Amino acid sequence: MKTVGGILQEARIAKKISLAEVERATKIRVKFLEGIEKDDYTALPSLSYAKGFVKNYAEYLGIDSAKVLAFFRRQTIDAPKSSLLPKTPTVVNKSFFQLTPGKFLAGILIVLVLIFLGYLGLQYRKITVSPSLLIESPKNQLVTGERRIDVLGKADPDATVTVNGISVLVRGDGKFFDQITLEPGVNKITVIATSRFGKITTIVREVGLQSGE
Repeated sequence: MKTVGGILQEARIAKKISLAEVERATKIRVKFLEGIEKDDYTALPSLSYAKGFVKNYAEYLGIDSAKVLAFFRRQTIDAPKSSLLPKTPTVVNKSFFQLTPGKFLAGILIVLVLIFLGYLGLQYRKITVSPSLLIESPKNQLVTGERRIDVLGKADPDATVTVNGISVLVRGDGKFFDQITLEPGVNKITVIATSRFGKITTIVREVGLQSGE
């Protein structure tokens, strides 16, 4: 099957004309002429340019340009567009880490979601976990000769603390203080911390009172 490029190349070779001579006469660059002869129009600026170059090239070679253009039209109708259009430079993908307004807003949204989830996690922990409770004094299994003994400790600031069933004041830093009167023998001191959500932590201290002789 004849093609535009084949017709023009055959005529040029028959007339023993080089592409350089065609370029000088028609002002069509050699790389465009080569593309036309190979039926590859991707190197040409556009389809309309290709049509004009083919017409001028055919007339220069003394070929019926109308007949050549008829072949050209059939080829360009059948050929996929990608083979007719000039190649465009490859666009380098932007770095994923390049900051854009969309990414900035997405980042803020993610931070807000994380803060919200952290808050929910903290609230869930408060609901499900028993309050902290630490007894600094007295030590367990302590034996003393004093009838009154100090009870010192620390709990969650929002917890309610009782010592042997009696509520004591919890300071803003969670510390509390009470005094217990001991009876001769072994005394049990029960300290209970209760959270706002009803969770309980209990510590029991046993203190022995030595009776004086």
